[in-house]
Amino acid sequence: MKKLLLFFLLLCFILNLPDCYAKKDKAKSLPDPLYLNSEVKDFEQIEEKSQKEPDPRTLDEKVRDKMHIKRSKKIHYHNIDKSNIPVTVDDYYELAQDKKRKDFEIPEPKFEHSPDIVLPDSHFRVVSYNVPPGQRNIDLTKLVGQRTVSSPGILSPDKKKMVYTQSFFYPRFQQTSSSAYVIETNEGDAYDVLLKTNVMQGDFKPIVSVGMDYLQQFQYKTLFPIDFSKDSSKIAFKEKIGSNIYETWQTNVIIYDFKTKNWKRLTAVREAIIYWWRQNKQIELKDYMWDIYPIGWDKNNPERLIVYAYAFTKERPLFLGTWSIDYDEQKSQLISIDSTDANIDLNGFGLKEIKFEN
Repeated sequence: MKKLLLFFLLLCFILNLPDCYAKKDKAKSLPDPLYLNSEVKDFEQIEEKSQKEPDPRTLDEKVRDKMHIKRSKKIHYHNIDKSNIPVTVDDYYELAQDKKRKDFEIPEPKFEHSPDIVLPDSHFRVVSYNVPPGQRNIDLTKLVGQRTVSSPGILSPDKKKMVYTQSFFYPRFQQTSSSAYVIETNEGDAYDVLLKTNVMQGDFKPIVSVGMDYLQQFQYKTLFPIDFSKDSSKIAFKEKIGSNIYETWQTNVIIYDFKTKNWKRLTAVREAIIYWWRQNKQIELKDYMWDIYPIGWDKNNPERLIVYAYAFTKERPLFLGTWSIDYDEQKSQLISIDSTDANIDLNGFGLKEIKFEN
């Protein structure tokens, strides 16, 4: 019996040996509360570690580096250096050896010359505003110095309203915006209305504004009246967008409806031009510099506007066709792929200064 008891106690002692060694190892791993057995630390290394320069990376860069995400190469055109603006304008012209759009003239469309209305004052005459069709623009060369440039006033065919635009330059952001204003006039002689109407009579709330919804450095957007519709219910504007006042990226047509008091940017005609050249000529216009030139209202269909389209190629601009678009954007039409013949209606009135030579 005693032997059996001794054997049992010996067996228990052997089984408890691993737990004892584990507790001993655990006790060694715990920090020494009195620092009696702690290693002596090198305080110079501690001081160097505390003076280590902060990580210059942003939080986004740290996350991208940790997750092994490649940085995006997308160019953000806001808040960039002026000397690098942008690869799609100056660099494109240099690579493609384009002929800049200012170096060629747009062929004049056909229209009936209405005789000038000669008035007693020999310095001015009332003429059709949209002459030559679609080729009048704001002189932006004075914009940087004057900060504000206005377009000539255009009088509606019913002589009840006059519209003009103003472009504004913001030196701090090198940005240009533009707005259109309407002045209600009294019916009467066109000469008296145009000459005597003062901008202080109009509503200071613009009917159309572009380039004022957000700040984007070096961006410019300008408005310029094209012409009134025949019934005076609408007016067409051309909107020019670019990186600065000397380079235009894109031209759009904007229609303002005096009945609904709303305006709309007609983008369907640009999409139709891109689609036609892709389907019929296998040319992707998005790979080239191209633009439209709004000319005026169609004399054969007063609800439609005529635009020319050009691409800027190596030798000379490539004509992309004469197109028309209705103000509801129901259907874009190709009038001619190789001809600039178009009958333009002249509706609005403007003043022309007569200069006499001695």
